[in-house]
Formats: sequence, structure tokens, C-alpha cells
Amino acid sequence: MARGPKLCARLLTKGEAASYCGVSVPTFLMLCPVKPIALGADKRLERYDLLSLDKWIDSLDPFNNSRGRDWLKMMDSDHD
Repeated sequence: MARGPKLCARLLTKGEAASYCGVSVPTFLMLCPVKPIALGADKRLERYDLLSLDKWIDSLDPFNNSRGRDWLKMMDSDHD
């Protein structure tokens, strides 16, 4: 029986988000500025957006200044 592609959740629980970042939950809560998204009134329904976590992680690397650049625009301006 053929199976489709394995999906990865974009919204993570606090524990999953901490694990994704490679730290314990207490360390995650102390360091991470990303606020959870409320999916309901209950605290158990708060989730962390994977893309927001990736942006935060990318911002921690002082040598990672190439992400987000529009390389085609930069190349076009070199030819003007």
C-alpha cells in the first residue's frame, strides 16, 4: 500500500518547540522570544509556529547574513 509524504507539523507544543530548538523546556521559556499562538482559551491549546522559531534561530547566528537577501536584485544593480 502506497503512502503519501510524511507531514511535519508547523505548530508545535511547548515541549516539541523546546526539543526542536535543542534545549529543555525551562531553558526554552527563558531564552526564546517567540510567543505562542492561542488556538483557544485553554493554555493547552497554545502552539509555537515553526517558521517563527526558525527566524529566531537564524537571528542568533552572527555570520548568517546571507538569508533574506534578494540576490537577483543585487546582481541587477551591479549591471546598472
